[in-house]
Amino acid sequence: MQGASWGTRGALAMAYAATLLALPLAAQAAPRGEITVATTVLRQNFDPTATQAVVDSMTYNFLFDGLVNLGADGKRPALATSWTVSPDGKQVDFTLRQGVKFHNGDAFSADDVKFTFETLMKPGNGHVYAKAYQESLERVDVISPNHARFVLKQPWPAFFTTSRYALQAIVPKSYYEKVGAKGFQEKPVGTGPFRLAGLQSGEWTRFEANASYWGQISQVQFVTQRLVKEPFTRYAMLQKGEADIAMGLTGPLLARIAGDPKIRVFSSKYSGTSGLFFHRTDFPQSKDRRVRMAIAHAIDREGIAKTILGGICEPATEIFTPATFGFLPGLTPIPYDPAKARELLKEAGGPQTQEISYLLITEAPGSLPGAPQVMEAIATSIEGLGFKLKRIPVEMGAYVATFSKKQEPGIFSGLAAIPDDGEQIVNDWYTTWAVWAHGNATRPEYEKIYHDQRQTSDLPKRERMLQEFVRIEDDKREALPLFWCSTPFAAGPRIKDWKPALGTPYQLDLNTIELAN
Repeated sequence: MQGASWGTRGALAMAYAATLLALPLAAQAAPRGEITVATTVLRQNFDPTATQAVVDSMTYNFLFDGLVNLGADGKRPALATSWTVSPDGKQVDFTLRQGVKFHNGDAFSADDVKFTFETLMKPGNGHVYAKAYQESLERVDVISPNHARFVLKQPWPAFFTTSRYALQAIVPKSYYEKVGAKGFQEKPVGTGPFRLAGLQSGEWTRFEANASYWGQISQVQFVTQRLVKEPFTRYAMLQKGEADIAMGLTGPLLARIAGDPKIRVFSSKYSGTSGLFFHRTDFPQSKDRRVRMAIAHAIDREGIAKTILGGICEPATEIFTPATFGFLPGLTPIPYDPAKARELLKEAGGPQTQEISYLLITEAPGSLPGAPQVMEAIATSIEGLGFKLKRIPVEMGAYVATFSKKQEPGIFSGLAAIPDDGEQIVNDWYTTWAVWAHGNATRPEYEKIYHDQRQTSDLPKRERMLQEFVRIEDDKREALPLFWCSTPFAAGPRIKDWKPALGTPYQLDLNTIELAN
């Protein structure tokens, strides 16, 4: 299959063992002008072999490429143009793109791939995903300058289906070894669509278009990321022309922006998913499916999506999104039906718990932009059934700590950002060893599916396994799907068009921006 790109689940499954070649780009105009992005967070870690958090990709997306890149249609070949996987899934051969140059003029080759990934495997490497590389990757062999071979300890199909691994930015071996980690952080060199042009620590970072980029060359010559923490200040900067793009739109701003004819909204589709989970000990009545379904029918997801969430989220039919590997199409949302809710609860004996602790997030994460208002609306719906809730308001740091300390309340929201692979969602929320829900939504068949799908290198088969999890969960409803959300970006009149990457707010793909004349 040539000329294909990775999009949603079906394309991912077919692309794993196929030969994929990026389409040649037509002649492009020279970069011009400058834009400013008012951002909620400013990352100035320029060494992708020492990634500290997924949000670092906001920087890497300017400077580097991976073997695979991410765009508006999903994952696509980048520094690798094709790959083949051995029948046992333990060897992956990458054909590398020829003629690519690093910013300093060095030619890209398999030596750079080997150096990058084997650096991640070194003991003591602080890369956020180092453990996964160390557990799965035995070594990288250089077969020729344009041929790198990954020798694996075990099949690793998630390497391709999640953005955590195949998108790993590649660094130049010779330059990195010459300048060292400190020198690279100060003067990073990649193959990406921009170069580092300057910075003020903790305030702004400026990038200049790479006019020799192998892919789509930016129309914009300079892009400045400027840290602006207060959302209404970011909006004011848009109105005054001091910023061209504003990130981190909050609930109250969505309606205002929607009514401003000078501002357009571009979105990273399906960058978050959410569900409602129950702690079986703190809320023992939630063991009864009828109680869970009563709560499900009491929540007006459609109304919340249109009003509180301003149309940037939609009611979810399952915890996986349409961009998640393992998504099962054809399911329908749980309908809002207060009468059915009361009927089910009556069958279950009515509200029996004196008071249920309820986690109320006071911040608005990207995976659920209107979380405070959404969770309050859900609380009101549950109370409408006769339950008494004890609200526990937490900001995001305390929310994370709640799970790390295994102190989940009776009812809580489960959030997943960048939900591109069903394996990770099942692992995080639906297993007894779960990072988050700690087994409160698990079943033995879920854990069997999780283990089985990790052992196969056959992506269509693996996809079917994850879809089977969705089928079972659609019947059992151990947790309730809430919303699929996109991440909105407000853009001023100088931005004519833009295609943010699918499924994440951190791969901005700003070289796809088209300026107004």
